[in-house]
Amino acid sequence: MFSLPVGRMLLAAALVLTVIETYQKRRWPEMPLVVWMAGLFLAVLWVTTLFGVNPELGVPKLRKLVWFVAIPVTAVQITTRQRLQSLLRAIAAGATVQAASNLIFRPISAFRKIEIGRVNDFVTGLIDSGSMTDGQRLMVGVIIGLGFLLIARATGRTGAAWALLGVQVAGLVINFKRGSWFCALVIAVVLLALNKRWRYLAGMAIFVGICLALPPVQQRVKGLAREFTNPDSSRRVMWTKIAPALIKQHPWGIGYRSLTNAMMKQISPAVERGRDHLHSNLAQVLVEAGWLGFALYLAWMAVSIKDAGTYARRSRNRPPAERITAQVLLLALLGLMGNGLVEYNLGDAEIVLIYCFLMGAAAAMARLREESALPQPGTNTAGPVSQS
Repeated sequence: MFSLPVGRMLLAAALVLTVIETYQKRRWPEMPLVVWMAGLFLAVLWVTTLFGVNPELGVPKLRKLVWFVAIPVTAVQITTRQRLQSLLRAIAAGATVQAASNLIFRPISAFRKIEIGRVNDFVTGLIDSGSMTDGQRLMVGVIIGLGFLLIARATGRTGAAWALLGVQVAGLVINFKRGSWFCALVIAVVLLALNKRWRYLAGMAIFVGICLALPPVQQRVKGLAREFTNPDSSRRVMWTKIAPALIKQHPWGIGYRSLTNAMMKQISPAVERGRDHLHSNLAQVLVEAGWLGFALYLAWMAVSIKDAGTYARRSRNRPPAERITAQVLLLALLGLMGNGLVEYNLGDAEIVLIYCFLMGAAAAMARLREESALPQPGTNTAGPVSQS
């Protein structure tokens, strides 16, 4: 959540150990449907890139797709509810580290921007320092952190949970990315409503009201309205003019990361300079992978939601810790997908890993029966493993 190189290194180690374990067992692990759907989509993306409009640009970037291997690795290794909770704790802890980093370094960056003359005031410097990637990572962290707070409330030991959630929320706010703000708010309301925490909802409403009274937040919220009402706003131009024109010209897709700013400006000069993606998973996937790839993408996302929904439904009458964990898994995934409607987060390396961990875990837990856990790696699979 705060270091992509370290995360990839540990994922690679997990992959190697999973392969060794599979070899020792002499049995290929059963792969859930979400893995096959992801594989089909990525195969189409490879083909469209090889035969697309800019293979010299897109083909070298295909290596980035290898990290989707995190889906099968996670699906194989999340064999108990305890492992799922450990994974979510790690994500939340990493988000807390990232949030603390934001709280320290975002103000420093804002002052530096003033010194070099890039901005005229501190607030503009803070807004200019915000990161789409950090916003989405922290949005997921806040969802998971809130879930662990609700779980901790059952034990009465909520001090640490409140502290961690407070750091995450502060880091999310100071990042000044509106899409992640909105997604975190909506998902938090849903999670609290599902668990009938009305006082928490009231407290959150007061907190949001205080935030909205702050001039920097007001400035960002007013700018959001212009994104959708101004016909010349960058996003509206990309979604209503550029994407339709490109898919009409290239119904089979242009290829992965093959879109250039020059291609977009040929269709509409109003698009912002330097932009090379369409600020939306739906628009970007459609243009990159064509209609076939787009259909596979929608099916892939639907399967992952179904997996997470299956686990949440089965956990409705389970103890609070498991019920809330299942809700958090589903809502975190929905939060990422919701943010992906206005951001191309499927092409963001850090966010890809979070998608994969959540999808793989959801697939594993959907296969987990209420009365038993999946077999632990390296154990005798002749009978069920008991689950407390």
